[in-house]
Amino acid sequence: MNKFLLSTFLIVTALVLHPAVTWAQDKQQNDLEYRKWRVTLFPPLSTNGVEAPNYTARYSINILGGYHGGLDGGEIGGLINYNKHYASGFQLAGLGNISKGNLSGINLAGIGNFSGRDLSGVQLAGITNFASGELEGFQLAGLANISGESTGGIQLSGVSNIAKGNIEGLQGSGLFNASYGDISGLQLSGITNVAKQDIEGLQVTGLLNFAGANASGLQVSGLGNSALGNIEGLMVSAAFNLAKSSASGLLVTGGLNYARELEGAAISGAANIAHEMEGLQFAGFLNASQKATGLQIGLINYAKEFEGVPIGFISYYGNGRKNIDVRFSDGGFTDLGLTLGTHRVYNSAIFGYNPLLNRDVYRVGLAIGLEKNVTDSFENWKNETVFVNQEFSVLHHFEDEWREDLNLIYSYKFLLGKRLANGFSIYGGPPFNAQVTRINNANEYTWYSLWSPERKGRQYRFWVGFTAGIRLFKQEAPKRFQDEFNNWDIDW
Repeated sequence: MNKFLLSTFLIVTALVLHPAVTWAQDKQQNDLEYRKWRVTLFPPLSTNGVEAPNYTARYSINILGGYHGGLDGGEIGGLINYNKHYASGFQLAGLGNISKGNLSGINLAGIGNFSGRDLSGVQLAGITNFASGELEGFQLAGLANISGESTGGIQLSGVSNIAKGNIEGLQGSGLFNASYGDISGLQLSGITNVAKQDIEGLQVTGLLNFAGANASGLQVSGLGNSALGNIEGLMVSAAFNLAKSSASGLLVTGGLNYARELEGAAISGAANIAHEMEGLQFAGFLNASQKATGLQIGLINYAKEFEGVPIGFISYYGNGRKNIDVRFSDGGFTDLGLTLGTHRVYNSAIFGYNPLLNRDVYRVGLAIGLEKNVTDSFENWKNETVFVNQEFSVLHHFEDEWREDLNLIYSYKFLLGKRLANGFSIYGGPPFNAQVTRINNANEYTWYSLWSPERKGRQYRFWVGFTAGIRLFKQEAPKRFQDEFNNWDIDW
């Protein structure tokens, strides 16, 4: 209660003192005569008669409506308060408060507050607050806050906040915030935030954040974030983040991240596409670039030129490996692998069949491997044609026809190989295997087990086996890790 009384006292004091301070300046600038009181039925039936446009007053009562020169205090009108040069102070009107000049202070109107120049202070209107110049302060309108220049402060409207210049501050609208200039600050809209120039700050919208130039900050949209320039910061959208130039930071979308240059982390449910990419890409389906550096994780990864680590079912690179692997493993499985990726890190899509069992057993899965020069693992072994592959794979097994029942074998393989020619190599080594299954007789996939526990209907088997295979088509010897580290240009 004490805080409320103090706040009320401060507001009343400000209203009383403000006109007294500014009256002499406004009167001199507009050459208006001053009278403390004026009363008007409707123009020209007023205490100032036909000369009303030449007067300003501290207290003004317009029974129906009034047309005056200015206001430096308080004014109440049944319908309209109209001041030719300016209005400063407190105004209450059934329909509207209008000024051909500035309109400032506290203005309450059933329809709108209209200014031929700037509109500032606190304005509450049933339909709109409109200014030919700037709109600044706290505005609440049932329909829109509109300015011919910039808008700043706190604006809340049922439909929109619109500015021919910039929009800055906190804006909340049922439909959209739109600006011919920049939009910055905190914007909340039901449909969209649109700027002909930049968008910057925190934007939350049900549909779209769109910038004719750059978009930066934290943006959350129900559909997408789009910029004809750059996108930078944290962008979260249901469908897309699109940048005609570059995108950087963290981009998260359920659909598509697209940029000419993409830097940072991009996570999408469908695809990340860029002319150049540097950083992390994670996509439910596709990562595609002309030139990419970093980590790509997706069902399909593609680049004309790539350096980094790929993880995917298909990782196809113009400067990468394109191999076919044929291998035989313990338990009797023969596997065919499409091995793609870089010459350092590869992914292999595997299909296998076991011809040694008395029933048809198939398996499909994925392997990711690291290839090293043998000297990186065995320091005293110097041979550029000998390599080491360290590989991890997950293979799903099914019998006769496809089934999704739990039936997996996880393997870590340490393989030693030799390139006999540019397009042919042989390799072999021990895999360390773990089987997890709910299928009866799945133990026949293995020849023995070191440990075979059971828990909650799952059967586990652990064993060390062997793998031998050949690799076809072009292969390159990767650089030694030590050489690559020494070539890093790091300014400590």
